[in-house]
Amino acid sequence: MKKQILSAILLFVFAIAAQAQNITVHGTVLSKTDDEPLIGASIISDVKGSMGAATDFDGNFTMTVPEGSYITVSYVGYTTMKAAAQPTMTIYLEEDAELLDEVVVVGYSSEKKSDLTGSVSVVKMKDVADTPTGNVIQSLQGRVAGMNITTDGTPGGLSTGTSIRGASSFRSDANGPLYVIDGVMTRENPGTILNSNDVESIQVLKDAASASIYGAQAANGVIIITTKRAKKGECRVTFDATLTLQTYQSGLDMLNADQWGQVYWSAYKYSYGTTPNSELYGNGATPKLQPYTNLNGVIVNPQNTDWEKEIHRTALMQTYSIGISKGDENGSSSLSVSWLDHDGIIKGSDFQKANTRFSSDYGFLNNRLRVGGNVTVNWWRQHNAPGGIEENAIKMHPARTVYDSEGNYNDQVAFGLNDTPNIMRQIEEEGNNKREYWRIFGNAYLSVEPIKNLILKTNFGVNYHNGNDKIFTPANLRDNTNNLYQYSSKTTDWVWTNTAQYNANFGKNSIMALVGIEAKRNHFEDMFGEGKGLEIEDPNYLYLGNVTANKNTGSGASNYSMFSVFGKINYSWDNKYLLSFTLRRDASSRLSTAHNYDWFPSVSAGWRISQENFMEATRSWLSDLKIRGAYGVNGNDIIANDAFYAKYAMDLDRAAYAIGGGNTLLPGALRSRSTNPDLTWEKTYQTNFGFDASLFNHKLALSFDYFHKKTDNMLVEKPYIATIGEGGYCWYNGGSMVNKGVEITVEWRQSINKDFSYSIGLNATVMKNEVTDLMDDIYYTWGGGNGIDKSIVGQSLGSWMGYKTDGIFRTQEEVDAYKAEYKVSFGNPAVGRVRYVDTNGDNEINDRDRTWLGTDLPKAQFGLNLGANWKGFDLSLFFNSIIRDAWNNSKYYTDFFPLWTGNHGIQLLEASNAYDRFLQTGYYDSDVPAPAVDNSNNENESSEYFIEDGSFIRLKTLSLGYTLPEKLRKTLRLQNARIYFQAQNLLTLTKYSGADPEGLGYPYALPRQYTFGIQFGF
Repeated sequence: MKKQILSAILLFVFAIAAQAQNITVHGTVLSKTDDEPLIGASIISDVKGSMGAATDFDGNFTMTVPEGSYITVSYVGYTTMKAAAQPTMTIYLEEDAELLDEVVVVGYSSEKKSDLTGSVSVVKMKDVADTPTGNVIQSLQGRVAGMNITTDGTPGGLSTGTSIRGASSFRSDANGPLYVIDGVMTRENPGTILNSNDVESIQVLKDAASASIYGAQAANGVIIITTKRAKKGECRVTFDATLTLQTYQSGLDMLNADQWGQVYWSAYKYSYGTTPNSELYGNGATPKLQPYTNLNGVIVNPQNTDWEKEIHRTALMQTYSIGISKGDENGSSSLSVSWLDHDGIIKGSDFQKANTRFSSDYGFLNNRLRVGGNVTVNWWRQHNAPGGIEENAIKMHPARTVYDSEGNYNDQVAFGLNDTPNIMRQIEEEGNNKREYWRIFGNAYLSVEPIKNLILKTNFGVNYHNGNDKIFTPANLRDNTNNLYQYSSKTTDWVWTNTAQYNANFGKNSIMALVGIEAKRNHFEDMFGEGKGLEIEDPNYLYLGNVTANKNTGSGASNYSMFSVFGKINYSWDNKYLLSFTLRRDASSRLSTAHNYDWFPSVSAGWRISQENFMEATRSWLSDLKIRGAYGVNGNDIIANDAFYAKYAMDLDRAAYAIGGGNTLLPGALRSRSTNPDLTWEKTYQTNFGFDASLFNHKLALSFDYFHKKTDNMLVEKPYIATIGEGGYCWYNGGSMVNKGVEITVEWRQSINKDFSYSIGLNATVMKNEVTDLMDDIYYTWGGGNGIDKSIVGQSLGSWMGYKTDGIFRTQEEVDAYKAEYKVSFGNPAVGRVRYVDTNGDNEINDRDRTWLGTDLPKAQFGLNLGANWKGFDLSLFFNSIIRDAWNNSKYYTDFFPLWTGNHGIQLLEASNAYDRFLQTGYYDSDVPAPAVDNSNNENESSEYFIEDGSFIRLKTLSLGYTLPEKLRKTLRLQNARIYFQAQNLLTLTKYSGADPEGLGYPYALPRQYTFGIQFGF
């Protein structure tokens, strides 16, 4: 009994002693820069077995630790601080420039940006998060030096095109970058794979040194997209929604029906000196619209129709996204669901996409073993606008009505109104024609750290999608037979990557070594069917089994595979001298068996000169300066999967033979393509020199790059002469091309006080492209050459060939002097006509005067981003600019009356008045050719008249947002809460007279957009 009492007393004493040795710490963690609380900062005791803590919304934490112990406080972007534990503590953390330097994903690994020796651009997602789009790449337009993004208003952003440092191939479909999404490689449109809200970061690998780890797939650069993951200690639910109003903003000033008649009268007077006799406008001294009988016998009362207004509308786009994420010491999981509903500004066009994504990442055995993955499942459907509708809208005669007097579409039209199909009928008929797709995209990985600093990782990625198209054209007055076309396809891609990475530090030496093997395979198959004469046009009966005539079916399949081994070594000494070497060997099934593999090396070096002792005097203003250089080789094998093989096709028309005589023909096979046993890689050799600098305590950041990028042995399927016979098509290696240029990025960020900060960012690219060689047998004929003595060699890819011009003939004296000086074998000089230039100096105007006129490739590109934050408000403006020439092919319709019987530009009304003044004064004072009925001056030919200054400056986006104050968010239990307004394409400054200087030609018009959005999470 006494022993039990004594034991109890001793336990009580020990408990009191133990209690006396512990203290409860009540602390607050603040940013030293602005005194703002740091939410989620980590606090850990140095006593083994003690519990850690994290700060709340006000930066507060409470924890119990042994007396006399120390606590360590850490927060991303701030210097870690260690301090003795006290009952009450206020801890200020300082921003750490090194920690704030981004960690960049560069291919199978990640590195600090300050250690990079290649050219890599990092896109801050917060700068583009407000941009409503179905394609995250579309929101990067103008924001990355050396990267050119072309887009239009197609719903879902599916028409977005991307190039990095110019074209490296003659084949337009082989000039896009490689996308790597969570380690899975693809060349498909990211808009069909990802929801923009799921993206955490985007890295653009531009030069060979940064991209060569992807070898033969990286000739056009690499865009690495990393999706969001839950962070340690994070448990969040987020919701984002936007509502966007889109309005038609471009277009051309076209003639109305009455003005068209006035120009017609003037053109007739110019050509024949009299007035016409017109079924549509009568035969009086002035034109007057007349009712006419359509070709179907129905009376039409002509009226003015603005076809651009008829086909366009004000449309809505909606996006919704919900995300759930949770992370702890052992790993994380996240789930997101999103919906995009995008109505196009062209009636009948739209895009819908449902997207769900799940990701997880968990560690075991003290994180020596990690497993995880991502999977995205999405569905999308699109209704497209009829092909060529933007061009047809300006071609349609303004006196054509949408309907005739019986309510039918006015399609079979009378003299002078052209025979373009009624585009409103096309919109209605194609409104139910849909394209519907499913996709599964994702990866699973496992990594093991068997010994310290050695990580073995295996990653398997898959991209599977199938699609179905149905296109039905009902019977109409133009074609009384309906037609049905159906198409389905299935694609399966997989890639399996295995890597071993070792990181080690030995004193001032730091090394990272990576080796890996990778296998990838693509399988594609499709089938189609079509036919005519469906008896019932009800949507429930639109299937191939119901067609009654012209049945046709077909199917096909193809495979592609690549096997690769690769390695990379990064070495750093004293954080000053940086060296990187990469080597990859790729083997492709698309090339000849004797040449289907090759080696793709790169080497790069950097010198952080700011760390040298002799730079001590500059450290008060020069925070960091790194000089770097790189050289590397990439490849390209983007051709048909069966390009190397000789191909044969079964053909009843061209390969049939009456075996055994008689009239019965049996189908045979003919050769459609020959093989080339020497077919090998198209290679790009790239040199890059540059520097990165940070000044004034990291407020100013500068980056400069000069690059020289040459492609040799370009893969081409050259044309052939008919005498070769069947099988003349064949793939060859031939030709070379060079891109060279300069990229500059400047960014200034400054916090004036805790309430106000601002930023200014500018990027600029100056670049030149040149074709430097071609195969002998196509030297003068390929790419626009004249077949005689002018080759595209020495010109930019896509250059124009045509006649140089010297304005308009103003007086009859000018015409007479021109005819006296030159023998005119081309054109017919006259007052009001285009004047052609004798470029070869032989005193004759003929087709030998055609010469190279330039290109619409950008000479320079600029992006300017302005941002400011004041208390809870944020404002940003982004300007995009391109300097280039432009071929305004709409002038074919707008400026030349005899070239087309449809509509023309309003400028011809002024040209008509100028001709009337000429008859009085003898001087023609318009810069637009006089309207004429005939084309005696060959003004339909390519000439300098069509070339304009296509440069522009556009206010691409303007965003204004407001974030609820911290205290209110805490009361509402919200982690973040923001509302914002954004406008796109608000203002454009340009001299270009076409519809839109950004989208040359006749693309789907780019709308002006007004967006209201909300973002909140808890």
